[in-house]
Amino acid sequence: MTSKILRGAAKLCLVVLLLVVAAIAAFRVAAAVRETASRDALAPSTGHWIATRSGDVFVQEKGPATGTPVVLFHGTATWSELWRATTDALAGAGYHVIALDLPPFGFSDRPGSYRRQDQAERVNDVLVRLNASPAVIVGHSFGAGAATELVLRFPDRARALVLVDAALGLTATPSDAPALLHPKWLREVLVSLTVTNPLATKMLLTSLIAKKERALPEYVEILQRPLSRQNSTSDIADWLYYFAGSDRAAQSADRSAYARLKRPVAILWGELDTVTPLEQARDLNVLLPQAHLTLLPGLGHIPQIEDPKTFNDALLKTLATF
Repeated sequence: MTSKILRGAAKLCLVVLLLVVAAIAAFRVAAAVRETASRDALAPSTGHWIATRSGDVFVQEKGPATGTPVVLFHGTATWSELWRATTDALAGAGYHVIALDLPPFGFSDRPGSYRRQDQAERVNDVLVRLNASPAVIVGHSFGAGAATELVLRFPDRARALVLVDAALGLTATPSDAPALLHPKWLREVLVSLTVTNPLATKMLLTSLIAKKERALPEYVEILQRPLSRQNSTSDIADWLYYFAGSDRAAQSADRSAYARLKRPVAILWGELDTVTPLEQARDLNVLLPQAHLTLLPGLGHIPQIEDPKTFNDALLKTLATF
């Protein structure tokens, strides 16, 4: 009797395991079927591509060409359009806004090189092509790493640096990507279950913000728009391997490098951020004692969509000090 029960339990476990494997595989297949559109078919007409040494970068510009340039770096799995309310507010105040897509997200080309140094070099190329005067560089979340790298490596490009809920990894022990993520097929499965899975978009967005009701359909649609672009899951899987480890060659990953920042720095932070908690903002402020830290009460990791007016007012007030 006992052996029969054990055999039955083993068969049941095997069936469950096969069903789980089949379900996971189905997500990867669904991603491949879904990802067929070209960048040109999906990208909004409000933007354009600028050629760099590592492919074309998608840029959305707004505001007077004579205004002080403000360059907006977005966070993980987002793109320039998520800055729309901020872009409009800054342009209305007379700034020349340059919001760009950091590959592999949005509609820039995806060259496979996603280190902070790579991102800084391609954004520098963009600013050279635009013949932009020294700009205020604004970096949000994971985009803050590339933004800070740009200012450290190409200081002449920057008038000032603004860090918004910055995911710089300065309080973590440097490490390589886990061995589990070495096989690309496994990374593709993980990406197809999360980042490029439209069924997960709202859930992921909700997990990042404090004001849960602000996971509005319009923001979900913005995040989902690039998901049907060709090879998205495969390309983001390449980025994931970099993201899961420490970018040890990056100057912006070196705590001692922050003493070399010669441009004015400001820090804006959602007080209820659970992704990059407030302790990280205070640690950053220790490294940059000259930086002014502005706390945004009641807001989380993406303050520019959680309360656009409060965030934009704080950013405009900050820009006026430079």
